[in-house]
Amino acid sequence: MGGYMPLTRQGRIYLALCPWHNDTRPSLQVNPDRQSWRCWVCGIGGDIFSFVMRREGIDFREALELLADRANISLTKSAPTQPGSPNDKKTLFAAAAWAERLFQKNLAHSPDADAARRYFHDRGVSQDSVNRFHLGYAPDQWQWLVDQAYSTEFSAAVLENVGLIGRSSTSGKPYDRFKGRVIFPIHDVQGRTIGFGGRILPQNTDVKAAKYVNSPETKLFSKSDNLYALDLARDAISETRSAIVVEGYTDVIALQQAGIRNVVAVLGTALGERHIHLLRRYADRIYLLLDGDEAGQRRTNEILELFVSEQADLRIVTLPDQLDPCDFVQQRGVDAFSAALETSVDALEHKLRITTAGVDVRRDLHKANEALESLLSTLARAPRLRDDTGSDVRLREHQFLARLARKFEVDELELRKRLSSLRRATSASVRPPEQADESTRLRAADLDPYDRNFLEVLACQPDLTILAADEIGVDEMSSAAAVQLYQTFISACHDGSPVEFTQLLSQIESESLKGLLVELDELATAKKIIDPETLLKTIIADFKRRYEDREGRDRVTALEQKNLQPQEELDVLQQMIERQRSRQGIVSPTDG
Repeated sequence: MGGYMPLTRQGRIYLALCPWHNDTRPSLQVNPDRQSWRCWVCGIGGDIFSFVMRREGIDFREALELLADRANISLTKSAPTQPGSPNDKKTLFAAAAWAERLFQKNLAHSPDADAARRYFHDRGVSQDSVNRFHLGYAPDQWQWLVDQAYSTEFSAAVLENVGLIGRSSTSGKPYDRFKGRVIFPIHDVQGRTIGFGGRILPQNTDVKAAKYVNSPETKLFSKSDNLYALDLARDAISETRSAIVVEGYTDVIALQQAGIRNVVAVLGTALGERHIHLLRRYADRIYLLLDGDEAGQRRTNEILELFVSEQADLRIVTLPDQLDPCDFVQQRGVDAFSAALETSVDALEHKLRITTAGVDVRRDLHKANEALESLLSTLARAPRLRDDTGSDVRLREHQFLARLARKFEVDELELRKRLSSLRRATSASVRPPEQADESTRLRAADLDPYDRNFLEVLACQPDLTILAADEIGVDEMSSAAAVQLYQTFISACHDGSPVEFTQLLSQIESESLKGLLVELDELATAKKIIDPETLLKTIIADFKRRYEDREGRDRVTALEQKNLQPQEELDVLQQMIERQRSRQGIVSPTDG
């Protein structure tokens, strides 16, 4: 972690400024003994894998590979790839970086690139931006890149697997995929070159040529999992906890060049579920700023419901006069752009405006009913609306329904009934808590107090799980998070061998579950538990007593409702008396 931020020792721990909030007093703690970290302000934590996953915006497998590579450790694979082969990712990364340097060099020095340099100049792209975004140019030749590769270790098959070349469907000969185009290299969140976007120059005479060409899906690049310039925007997004999503490469460059650094772009596809999960690692709010023309607004509407169902805080920004972001910021400046962001509306409000536009709710009852049903269906897919602090916002939903009632002149109670019905109908498609996405923060304070105390002791001394499992079943936990965590303890101790806390932490892939375990461990440490085993036995007794109390209440209910036969009633009463005597230490009377 010291490679990402300065660490300061304080006793047995290290302190650092948290990169995920505006931290002025170090609030991120690193515990080398437990191999864990936690920020108490953000309420997040875990081990080095969860830190790298969050910091780099990657999944567990990618974090594992990245850390293994840094530690010079080879991960065992069933079928290891040969270095230099078309399936070796290191070779593919190297080939992509090599091509990027060639495109850059060509743009900077080749006489054939005059038109490309003029294009960037006319679009207002500064030389600093050309360098910062590694912009380039591919000559208008069918096999320029293929010829350049002859003197390197990169075979045509490698270039093809990177997506740099294609093959003719008739002759089978390789050709340069990006010929005659200005090049926008695409990087992953770690800054590695994974693909390219190419724009045809305006003076190109080939009317059949597509305006934009992106790399195809490869081992390195997936347009559904990456966003243009996220590597450059990540820190600004983390600092502001907000991201601006636009459509074009030049939109990103123009905005970042103007000082608006928390901006990224989609890569020739609509914003999808995986994009949202990626952005929510860094941002709490997402501004969707697509082109102001009719097509851009239609795409906004298509994306809208996905954001609502994902419960992301989406704000829609509509630029005036159908300007795209690049032209808008260049013509009207940063202040006007910031003012446009201030006029943004949330997803539901935007849905209300576009759905009711042009609908006469008094005269056209059919269209009015269709619009209302569409709005309620969208709302039903967001059952737990949240504000910026993460707390439930029933008031917001109430206000939205009240506005619908006024707009459509319908009784609000009837709207609530219909909304409840739609929610029940869609509940099967809503993910259960145990499968909630990784943006959900699991906190110890949200656990049942019995579960929390129990799991704190196990975090303090995992070996006690064997004792606990003999007395308390997994199904006695009160929440999905507690069930998952307890099951993790049991699985780790299944063969009776000793278990270290660090080993337990490494077995959890869920970032949120790792954070919960670290918090429980820190809470147990703060309590300075001297005798964990004795405390655990006390907690187990409390669990049993709670179970008996619950069982007793069930018996009383059965007696009150007179659901038992006379002999069964006598047996239940006798059992209740015996249990009460036992609790009070009274010995049952004997005959004689």
